[in-house]
Amino acid sequence: MTSATIEKDQLLFEAGQPANELFLIVKGSVSVSFPGGKYTLSKGDVPGICELCDDVHFMTCRTLEDSVIMSYPIYDIATLESFFRANPDSSILFARSAFRQVNSVLQCYEKARFICSELYNTCTKDYSLYNVCCMRNQVSAQKLPALSELAPCVEDSPLESWAVAYYDGFEYLLSANSDSAVLAKATAVPLGLIISISPDFEKIISSIDSLMDYQKQALALYLNEDGNDLFSFYITLYENSDTASSDFKLLQTSIAQMLQRLKSFSGIDQELYAKRSASFQAVLKAKPTGNDAPSEKETVVDSSFLEQLTGSLQTILSYSESEEAFCSQFKDLINSYQHMEDKNASDDNARRLRQQITSSFYELYNIIFFKASKDSSVPLPVRMFLYFGYVDELLAGTENAAYLGQLADRLSKESYPHTFTLYDWLNAILKGEREPSRNEFDEDYTKYLHTMKVSGKISAQEETEFADNTSKKVEYELKNMMPPVNKMTSGRISTFCPVFSAHNVLKALDSCLVSNNTLQASLTYNISLDFTAYYREYVYTNVEANIPKEFFHMEKLPDFILMPGVGTRGVMWQEIEGRRRNTSARMMLPMFYMDDLRSAIVRLTGEYRWEMCKRIQGPRWNDLSERSLTSEYFDYIQFYKKNTELSPTTKEKIKTALQKSRGSFKEMFVRDYISYILFEGTGSPRLTKIARTILFTYCPFAKPVRNTLAGNPIFKDLMERYDVRQKQNIHRIDMLKKRVENSGSGIPQELQDELDYLNY
Repeated sequence: MTSATIEKDQLLFEAGQPANELFLIVKGSVSVSFPGGKYTLSKGDVPGICELCDDVHFMTCRTLEDSVIMSYPIYDIATLESFFRANPDSSILFARSAFRQVNSVLQCYEKARFICSELYNTCTKDYSLYNVCCMRNQVSAQKLPALSELAPCVEDSPLESWAVAYYDGFEYLLSANSDSAVLAKATAVPLGLIISISPDFEKIISSIDSLMDYQKQALALYLNEDGNDLFSFYITLYENSDTASSDFKLLQTSIAQMLQRLKSFSGIDQELYAKRSASFQAVLKAKPTGNDAPSEKETVVDSSFLEQLTGSLQTILSYSESEEAFCSQFKDLINSYQHMEDKNASDDNARRLRQQITSSFYELYNIIFFKASKDSSVPLPVRMFLYFGYVDELLAGTENAAYLGQLADRLSKESYPHTFTLYDWLNAILKGEREPSRNEFDEDYTKYLHTMKVSGKISAQEETEFADNTSKKVEYELKNMMPPVNKMTSGRISTFCPVFSAHNVLKALDSCLVSNNTLQASLTYNISLDFTAYYREYVYTNVEANIPKEFFHMEKLPDFILMPGVGTRGVMWQEIEGRRRNTSARMMLPMFYMDDLRSAIVRLTGEYRWEMCKRIQGPRWNDLSERSLTSEYFDYIQFYKKNTELSPTTKEKIKTALQKSRGSFKEMFVRDYISYILFEGTGSPRLTKIARTILFTYCPFAKPVRNTLAGNPIFKDLMERYDVRQKQNIHRIDMLKKRVENSGSGIPQELQDELDYLNY
């Protein structure tokens, strides 16, 4: 091994260079970059450790300052194993750095995925606005066929949520201040951990590469050499529009905003961008309007709210009436967090600070909730704390704080049957209107109490007393549901911190607020295609109407619980309440969802479909002798290699998809369900014939969609079989209806509802 001082801005290695040595940073820092992201490593880190299983580097490492670097002639697992035997203490150092780097590229992945999703949404909106302006100005709109070929960005994390938590947990376990000395004595353990990291590390980098390709494809819709792009469409329409028209200023502003957005993308063709920007300036000079070119919209901050929010943290802590020592410590923690340059830093100090804030935050939330639930005049900052995890106006950002204050006032006056903020949900449990959710071990409240009694943590008498104690139920929900779900919905498991911070806000809050209206609109879209999604079969009996026993269907829409803060992920937490199949599913989303909400609802519905079928079928959910959605799909994926109906190319695609789904049949189904709703429902085939048959059989399209697809040959046989089944069911219910009419009884509403259901 050798030690050397490397000057600032010097390469340690670059992509494509043979990976024949590892480096340990003794002093200074380096930047590790790759297409789509970069991260910083400092003292104690080992650049290149995650690329050890490859012959060449696929990342580039450059010093950020004068640094002292030690190099080791380690080029494969065998030489690393020998090095660990000779230097057991180094094994933990190397493993710790490997885990830290995995978490760093996961952050890069989440950022890239958000950018791609936002780019698709923005492009779709811009094209829609262009068509509207053309229609209003009676101009023929130009077509953008490439947009229809670009699918919504529904790329999922390359790792399971448990794997993300696993890497996050191991980084903490191996931190400098944890008791990891025992691992150093068994060098095979850190060696095995490093070996297992490499494939996942490559998966994440590969996913980021795919997102970068997607980004290039999306950016080409705005600017390309052919000129068949949105920017050209807008410029042409703007040039030909009348300066007195209502759309003239709108087009001018839209083009300026388009240029502003495109400028921020590193993947944009800079030469082409400069050329188009200059053309816009030339058009502006040629069409003077007497007004200056549009500037960015200024946000007006409501001063009355800002006055109420001054000293928010002190107001919240004073309201809690917590001990002075706790309040002082929490203040110091928030102050330290606020002054962090990089709040997503992965070093030990940053991680420890976030964990301390998280622990204190949930303790404070518990105290404040129970006090606020009995108080009719809760201070505004406290309400914001309960709704959004807000603690400080400076940490949240002045404009964000003002918006949250106005929103908190509005939310306190609203109530909906299936949409809850977490605060409203906890109040519903406290009032006995809802039961607590299952915990991470799939235990409901009753089973949880029984487990506590069996383990000796509570007595049999306490089990009985707690069973109907709503305060205890809320405590259970705060302890067992809120922390894990809040972390999952954030989408940033490794850098999660529950307090509302401006650095997590990636776009305007009003554009990503998950309101009852936006939720119901997205849910309605899904149901407009998959109309049976939330229908449940139940037994109906009416002796007076001469109906001894019939199986009817009822719709049970899910409950949506909005977790405090900002996030990028939705969670289908449970498909029913306890064991009662006539209860609503529970789906969790962050209050501010930074991704495409419609796609999220489609995914959650797909997960619900799978879990509900498993619940109904019980242990035989994958038994083909009892045909169901899960059993048929399980059989299709399990035996796809032997299926003579599938071509070799299709089998290879299924194999690749299964690898992307990490061998999960459920994940495979959800991916197919998303394609079925977003593409097959619009006549754009994406699925294999077998997958399409299974989905159409158990998730049939609604009548308007079926009518639209009636002329599509790939659906012809499916629709004919569906129509035959439906006619049989309708005939049976018609006969039942006539029998009820002949008996002189009125037609029960349930019977009419079933007939309407079958006719849709």
